[in-house]
Amino acid sequence: MEESEFGIWINPLRAGEPEAVAWMFTTFRGDVERCFGHRPPEDRADMVQDVFAVAITRLHTFQGDREASLRAWLRSIAFHRWHHRWEADQVRARHAGPSLEVLLETHPSHHAFRDGGIDPAEKVCQADTVQWVLSRLTPGQARVVHAHLIEGRTTREIAANWGVPRERVRGLYKRAISKLRTGECADWLREAA
Repeated sequence: MEESEFGIWINPLRAGEPEAVAWMFTTFRGDVERCFGHRPPEDRADMVQDVFAVAITRLHTFQGDREASLRAWLRSIAFHRWHHRWEADQVRARHAGPSLEVLLETHPSHHAFRDGGIDPAEKVCQADTVQWVLSRLTPGQARVVHAHLIEGRTTREIAANWGVPRERVRGLYKRAISKLRTGECADWLREAA
């Protein structure tokens, strides 16, 4: 495609005009599909749709003025979709096993059903303890951990409330948790549990 042809579509695309969105989907679908080449075919179609759904909602943020910029932007979104799906697969694999109902029927004395008395998390959730832990994080990390873990808000809700992309919130949260798992916080949390 020539840059002049791309130039015809870029402003209508940023405005979200249906013809321009259809052009983007037709032109770049193959590039996005190749990003998910190792996924099962039924997953691939869903993930391609996810990428374009995200792209459509964020077209107003696209700053490029060349075809290569748009292609790279779509691939970046595709990478994040692929990574989120990979993380979800890891969680499913880690927690695969018998359902709680089956476990309760077959092993009613399993440790998962014991009442351990005082919940160790209650000790960690005392206000001064929480403040001490949060003070070890950057202000943004502390805000997102407080909003997610203490207030119980989802990353989508936090992102909408703050007016930032959800990936930004997820990144802050992941860095915060990683930081808490190392150093003095990790030592203290192990002792407290």
